[in-house]
Amino acid sequence: MSDAAILTIDRMSIAFGEAQPVVKEVSCEVFPGQTTCIVGESGSGKTLTSLAVMGLLPGSGALTHGEVRGPEGTVWAKPGWHGGPVGRDVAMVFQDPMSSLNPSMRVGAQVAEPLELHRNTRGEAARAEVARLFDEVGLPQGSERKYSHELSGGQKQRVMIALALACNPRVLLADEPTTALDVTVQRDILDLLQRLRDERGLGVLFVTHDLDVVRDIADHVVVMRHGEVVESGPCQGVMNAPKHPYTQSLLAAMPEVRDASAQTSPAANPAGDAPLVAARGVVKRFVTRTNIWGKPTHTFDALKGVDLAIVRGERVGLVGESGSGKSTLGNILLGLDTWDEGNVTWKGGAPKGATFRRAAQPVFQDPFSALNPSMTVGAALQEAVDAREDKHGPSVAGLLEEVGLSASDATRKPGSFSGGQRQRIVLARALALSPEFLVLDESVAALDLRIQAEILDLLKDLCERRGLTFLFISHDLNVVGAVCDRIAVMREGEIVEEGPATQLLSSPQHPYTQRLLNSRPGAPKRVGVA
Repeated sequence: MSDAAILTIDRMSIAFGEAQPVVKEVSCEVFPGQTTCIVGESGSGKTLTSLAVMGLLPGSGALTHGEVRGPEGTVWAKPGWHGGPVGRDVAMVFQDPMSSLNPSMRVGAQVAEPLELHRNTRGEAARAEVARLFDEVGLPQGSERKYSHELSGGQKQRVMIALALACNPRVLLADEPTTALDVTVQRDILDLLQRLRDERGLGVLFVTHDLDVVRDIADHVVVMRHGEVVESGPCQGVMNAPKHPYTQSLLAAMPEVRDASAQTSPAANPAGDAPLVAARGVVKRFVTRTNIWGKPTHTFDALKGVDLAIVRGERVGLVGESGSGKSTLGNILLGLDTWDEGNVTWKGGAPKGATFRRAAQPVFQDPFSALNPSMTVGAALQEAVDAREDKHGPSVAGLLEEVGLSASDATRKPGSFSGGQRQRIVLARALALSPEFLVLDESVAALDLRIQAEILDLLKDLCERRGLTFLFISHDLNVVGAVCDRIAVMREGEIVEEGPATQLLSSPQHPYTQRLLNSRPGAPKRVGVA
């Protein structure tokens, strides 16, 4: 295989209008059969770098310096001009396949479009090639006749990969292609991309913020911050012996499983203590079809006899794939949803009344939609403070300072805060009612690694100071292991395994838990039955 680069980004700068460049003299190379990863936090310029290669810079964005070269040094882009063979020699897989696919067209027809445009392949020949591509990326037979809404997230991403491969490109760009996927689906997509890279001799430029993914797939790493490359080199060198302080801080922010000696065990509670909150044999049933009289004819059990008890002061993690019932169980424990069979108790009694609603509070995944954009932060927090039973609790200023913000931030609206700051505000609002129990549903999933680490540290500190109990819902086993004493694993509406965090993560007993752990990118070893 050739040692020459098939994609070279040479001192490329990008600016919007007359403003200062947001990407500043970035350089990197991609080689055939190898993967170069660009890693960095939100706003670092990594996605803009990949979009510039494709000629897809948004708005007034343009190259102001440097150039992009393809195989044999062919210039693909330079200031004022883009002539790259998009769709032929270079193609891209985007982060969100749902917004990239046309919902009104069958997915097979969408993959056939570049075949007709770039390869002049039509009719039966195009249909046969689409079927071959779908088989190559692991889609079930007949998938080409479906619409995008009929496919799972992982299947949609496979369609996007087939679309990118349709014209046999030499360079494949992938912008966070596994970010929104469950860990097992993520593993399947990463394995697929690596297999296709090796079989086709592709050069892959992979954009991500996930250092575990980088460790798993990269041959070369480029670390970006504020639009500049701060460190680059072979993957092993950058990941194991980083030289730049920023790279070191990113690696230091990766979550680690808590030391067993620091974990609180339920056994440490006095014998006979009633759980703070408990679900016993809980079944949640959704009606999926009714007859003409409105009577249910088909139902779906989202929870199938779930048992889970949480004692005061305990930090419990709930993990599983999308659709496993995690959020449904969390909503039921908060009193935000009803159940059809079984029983839920709060301090041994019924979970109802204003006192319970104040004592059990949610912290939602998306702080952007959880805050009213037209209200100041202070007004939003004051609403919660006014609803508190204990009038001697912390003020709005005190709550903001408790979560690491300034009292002066009370006059600002949510749109002026970063994602991590908004999550701190959502947490402050939950704390305003002096709760005893929190349910955190994927509350750090959308955050960059360093911001995620700061929120997790804040959460642990608040739990120590306030004596909080929480249920932490996540699909990220590393995050759960970093903050929780005990972990419960859900699959298809059932808890299949439960135990102390360190024990479950090191010696899982159920095959599904083993599969989840083995699917983690960057995992040092395959986990089996102890």
